[in-house]
Amino acid sequence: MQRDQHASLGDCGINIGAGRTYIPSLINIDFAPYADISLDLNKDRLPFEDNSINLVFSYHTLEHLDNYLFAMAEIHRVMKHGGRLLVGVPYITLTQYNLVNPYHRQNFNEYSFDFFDPKLLLGSAAEQAGPMFRKVFHRFHYLPELNNKSERRKEWCRRHLFNVVQKIDFGLIALKQGWPDIEVDDAMPAQFLEEFEKLLRSRKKYSCHSATG
Repeated sequence: MQRDQHASLGDCGINIGAGRTYIPSLINIDFAPYADISLDLNKDRLPFEDNSINLVFSYHTLEHLDNYLFAMAEIHRVMKHGGRLLVGVPYITLTQYNLVNPYHRQNFNEYSFDFFDPKLLLGSAAEQAGPMFRKVFHRFHYLPELNNKSERRKEWCRRHLFNVVQKIDFGLIALKQGWPDIEVDDAMPAQFLEEFEKLLRSRKKYSCHSATG
């Protein structure tokens, strides 16, 4: 599939930072030359029209970006109002594989995407404009020794200790200026999480790699 063909396929959904894996149902975008579309997310615009994408999936990619706000602005630009952004990233307080990782440029916790929500922290940094998203769900992946603890104990550990949560997943909706606001209803978290899991399970390894991305 040639790069200039993808502009008409945006409604299929895109996989940002596909790495060594790809999702057959999505257009896979990565710096790697074997991706469907090869580009640098730190500086290259996504080759799709404004408001043309319903679904963006990104698994353990955003933490690697130097120009994170540029990439988020590009993702937001191409997404439709109400489009679904599904993200997996490392958790900020994991010391062994996150804070000391020389390839990680960004850190994330459960409040990270609140800075893109106009009802929460958007504008708190005195920014003039920026991408707008609203969180539908977040999910913690605790270290195994915490799995049997109560939710209250997990919360205390997460707030006060390092090396409690390994990674965190998010489901978000894109909000566009001038469109009616979208509130999260009771059914949306389960729907978004189900789609996240389905896409995660559908990842396949490129034939030129033996390791999972």
